[in-house]
Amino acid sequence: MDEADWNFTEQQAETVWTCEQLRDKQNVEPHSEIMLDLFFVPIDGEDARREAFEKALGAFGYTVDEEAEAPQVAASIGPIPFTPQDIWLHEERTTKMALARGYKPDGWGFAEPE
Repeated sequence: MDEADWNFTEQQAETVWTCEQLRDKQNVEPHSEIMLDLFFVPIDGEDARREAFEKALGAFGYTVDEEAEAPQVAASIGPIPFTPQDIWLHEERTTKMALARGYKPDGWGFAEPE
């Protein structure tokens, strides 16, 4: 699977919807500061290059969670503002890095802001 096969429009729409739900139902304040956690798993049938993926994440300022249970890769960045645009910026960037190295996104999250 590569970028051409991935539905970024659907992924972005899901991110916007999730942010709206968190804002409306969990009362997460827009623009509050969060540490964004992103999760990835190997794509079935592809050669997942974990070390290369982790190196790429680090080069772009993401902290890789060394404790993540293989085969999952987990990375964090922040603080960033809680907005769909800011979250999507990181989600799109890391998804492209992941797809190029045999991984796909498996969700994102954050601890509730204080």
